[in-house]
Amino acid sequence: MERKWAITALRGRKNLIGSVYVVQAVKDGISEHWAAATLEAEAVGAVARRIGPGWRLTLTDRRLSGRLSALKMRPNTVQKL
Repeated sequence: MERKWAITALRGRKNLIGSVYVVQAVKDGISEHWAAATLEAEAVGAVARRIGPGWRLTLTDRRLSGRLSALKMRPNTVQKL
């Protein structure tokens, strides 16, 4: 029974990720954009954990629509654009 509940919980969380958020990272005059397949509130933190300290991060108003598989992303991952 516990396993069935866990699968249902994962499906529910996956459904909450309706968009892939774009986070802008700036350091020493260099600007990068990162895709975050997370909840909106977690996007900046997820990118920060991936790229390390010293970057100024901003959640942009851009969203990448489409399936995560088309972007070759899994839920709760980030990748540089």
